[in-house]
Amino acid sequence: INVANFRFSELSAEEINAPMKKLAFRNADLTDESFNELLKLLRYTPELLQAEFDDCALDGVGDFQPSESDIVRELGKVETLIIRRLHIPRFYSFNDLRSVYSLLEKVKRITVESSKVFLVPCEFSQRLRSLEFLDLSENLMVEEYLRNSACEGAWPSLQTLILSQNYLKSIERTGEILLTLKNLTGLDISRNSFRPMPDTCRWPPKMRFLNLSSTGIWAVKTCIPQTLEVLDVSNNNLDSFSLFLPRLRELYLSRNKLKTLPDGSLFPVLLVMKIRENALSTFSKDQLGSFPKLETLEAGDNHFICSCELLSFTLGQPALSQVLPDWPDSYLCNSPPRLRGQRVQEARPSVLECHQALLVSGVCCALLLLILLIAGLCHHFHGLWYLRMMW
Repeated sequence: INVANFRFSELSAEEINAPMKKLAFRNADLTDESFNELLKLLRYTPELLQAEFDDCALDGVGDFQPSESDIVRELGKVETLIIRRLHIPRFYSFNDLRSVYSLLEKVKRITVESSKVFLVPCEFSQRLRSLEFLDLSENLMVEEYLRNSACEGAWPSLQTLILSQNYLKSIERTGEILLTLKNLTGLDISRNSFRPMPDTCRWPPKMRFLNLSSTGIWAVKTCIPQTLEVLDVSNNNLDSFSLFLPRLRELYLSRNKLKTLPDGSLFPVLLVMKIRENALSTFSKDQLGSFPKLETLEAGDNHFICSCELLSFTLGQPALSQVLPDWPDSYLCNSPPRLRGQRVQEARPSVLECHQALLVSGVCCALLLLILLIAGLCHHFHGLWYLRMMW
């Protein structure tokens, strides 16, 4: 729809009192002037909780300056604002939105995704006093502008910040910049291209959730905050994980290069671990037993060697499906060749493979008995005398 020339027909508030909860614009063309007109709808939707703009275009620079009589000073009960893929041809000339600062003071959740956001002015951030959730994924944020956005006093109530797929380069600088967010508990900085992780970093004091997936990191160091309860480092280049995290409850390690399960003693309260699509070849009862409180383990789609030890362990644990939610379909043998592609649950090794020592011992005993029998017969029937005569 094209609402570029939309003009609102004035009605008294008594005539219309819509029970609308959500208002969404999709594939709509807007201008600065039509946006001012749309704000007038708020007078007639007192129950509105969420406003959404998907795949819209704004032909303007954010110069929202309605006349004094038409000014809407707040969004009523609106708590959620979602903007996805907003196209602003002149985004580089966009204003600082000073005219709508007061409108958003009571909003609790804001998503501005894939809209070329490169800066949230410090004064604007300070005015968002009620904001608890902010999603700025797939934008153009870098550390220099993030420092201005997260200035002292910015987003005082913010608990969750999503900066996925931006242009952040340094984990250390990102953590230091966000120290101003005293109530931040969850941070998603996935799908950024970070440099190698340093040994030490500083983070907001209440951090409990950190997403570092798809960031290209090769090692996890003590830079990771000890306060974490959930850590996602999936889809990276990790070949080991040996970091002590005493409060960690959920660990996501899928799509890395780990060859063994981490040491369970590093995570005394871990409940959930996902380590799919790595290079695991086996796991044992002792390894699983090292996790004192583990309830869920997803380890499918690895390169399992269906050895006798692994198969005897799985056969002796009929309740594996209670711990492994992806059991048995995701657990396939990669070797030996004759078992490749079979489910671990259904693979059956041959006696020769699983009892080589016993088999060799049996053959040796049989040969020894045969030799003793031949020697006894030769002695009884004077075999040596006949051999000498034949010679």
